[in-house]
Amino acid sequence: MGIADWNAGIIRPVPVAPAGPFQDGAAKGVWTLDQVAFWLKQGLWPIAGNAAPIGLFAGGAGSNVIDKVIISTLGNATDFGDTSVERRALASCSSSVRGVFAGGESVTNVIDYVTFSTPGNAVDFGDLTVARQRAAGCSNYVRGVFGGGSTPTNSNVIDYITIASTGNATDFGDLTVAREYLAGCGSSTRGIFGAGLAASYSNVIDYITIASAGDAVDFGDVLVAEARMAACSSDTRGLFGGGTTGSTYSNVIQYITIATLGNSLDFGDLTLGRYALGACASATRGLFGGGFTSSISNTNIIDYVTIASTGNAIDFGDLTEARRDLAGCSSAAAAVQPTPTSAAMALFGGGLTVSLIQASIQYVNIATTGNAMMFGELSFAANAGAACASSTRSLFALGSNNVAAVNVIDYIEFSSFGKTSDFGDLTVARYALGACASSTRGIFGGGFGASASNVIDYVTIASVGNALDFGDLTRAQYYLAGCSSTTRGLFGGGNTPNSNIIDYITIASTGNAIDFGDLTVARYYLAACSSSTRGVFAGGLSTSPSFAAQNVVDYVTIASTGNATDFGDLTSARYGITGTSSGTRGVFGGGDNGSVQVNIIDYITIATTGNATDFGDLAAAIIDQSSCSNAHGGL
Repeated sequence: MGIADWNAGIIRPVPVAPAGPFQDGAAKGVWTLDQVAFWLKQGLWPIAGNAAPIGLFAGGAGSNVIDKVIISTLGNATDFGDTSVERRALASCSSSVRGVFAGGESVTNVIDYVTFSTPGNAVDFGDLTVARQRAAGCSNYVRGVFGGGSTPTNSNVIDYITIASTGNATDFGDLTVAREYLAGCGSSTRGIFGAGLAASYSNVIDYITIASAGDAVDFGDVLVAEARMAACSSDTRGLFGGGTTGSTYSNVIQYITIATLGNSLDFGDLTLGRYALGACASATRGLFGGGFTSSISNTNIIDYVTIASTGNAIDFGDLTEARRDLAGCSSAAAAVQPTPTSAAMALFGGGLTVSLIQASIQYVNIATTGNAMMFGELSFAANAGAACASSTRSLFALGSNNVAAVNVIDYIEFSSFGKTSDFGDLTVARYALGACASSTRGIFGGGFGASASNVIDYVTIASVGNALDFGDLTRAQYYLAGCSSTTRGLFGGGNTPNSNIIDYITIASTGNAIDFGDLTVARYYLAACSSSTRGVFAGGLSTSPSFAAQNVVDYVTIASTGNATDFGDLTSARYGITGTSSGTRGVFGGGDNGSVQVNIIDYITIATTGNATDFGDLAAAIIDQSSCSNAHGGL
């Protein structure tokens, strides 16, 4: 018999198939290249650095224990560490790096966290906006969201954190119904809160858009009004398991399709009817652990299901101790996304949705099309700012906190999700300013503080520090737009009250701006983007002969001077939009068409002319965002 006839035969004559594509997957023995190729094609060969998905079950009645399981295998839980406070009826959420636990009995505001890769006790994260117990959590790869609970009266509060940082939670909005003992799950875009106990048992399912703060919206109903269920999800499907109406101990598992609206459907049954259990999931497998049973006792049972199918749960193993009112989370939750690596990434930050100012930063890969995904958070909710960037770092001059102009400049690296850090201050606090950049310098021009401003500031993007005076625009302007080549910066339009002026500067020097020419239509509240040769201005609001949203797109050749030329039209007329670009493609997001705010993202090919094409959607209809990219015309 030859070596090829053995399945890892030199060391082990008994075949042992790999357990999965994880760095600690079982594939012991010596394998032929053909055999390795076979398992690679199945997606099961162990990959170095690909950690197996970890599930955690934390807290519970009389417990501070955190248990650990490897979701892709079967077996009993092992000890991971302890929560910082012994508590039951807590909420949880996670990214691929951190697990977070919030609130709990007796009515605490504590948020603590663990790092999945490092077993140990939880560490203080910050505080909820309102101390409460019996809440539910969900998350995407940036934000963790906690909804409902009791204080001890029923609460409709939704608050959020940025998982990668620490600090106190921020108000997100309200549930449709104040309730406790609800269950939470979600996808990378939506958060789901289901069932619970209000004045009576509730069948309500609410949803939120995680990247956009605001009140929850009705999704549909669970099968039976009940409380103390557990929920987990893949990126497409949410599961609710167990629960009680006070006299029943449910074994029912039900499911929803997260991207749609509608009532839940029957999935199958748990191995044992129970309530007050916890749940966690990988992208494919859901686990339900612990709970309180009809025999009036706590259980240590862990069940599992394959989320994409339907059917009854199967025994997975046992917790380290029997308990109820625990919480679960995982390192492979539905919301986990890879670190962004696009060579042409557009960021959209802040803005105003109908009446609520936003802190979220979203991103798209400019070379493709599709809906925006969440990237991170500004240091606080802000609108009417401006953004610029090098190939590695983005800067946001925050503009306004919706009460007054601010001078704050934030920064964040394109290579990682998370929350922005303080960069420095503008020379003058103002909002509705424009921005442009080279590979080394960021330029901020105009805006409104105590009055319309002609100030131009500059910063060195690679270092942190306060902005310095660059010079002045030819005229004080606000709600203008900026773009650049590698050497020149342009500022076009503005509200004085309605301008067609285009100014230019030489970015590497300092000095006052010089007249470049005129836009084809005088307007403000517009957007701009550029290649290394062309500057493009899009949309805006004109005031003559009457106020009207514009669909105009016009362009100039940056190296020359002269008036703009018609390029084409946006897919719809709108103002309050924002724009940025790669070296070849421009994207324009959000705005107001004069009747309603929109979430539209358009794109153009800068080297040609023609009308814009639909790219996808932002997370919410929004105006007054700031945008930048790591591949714009100034780089």
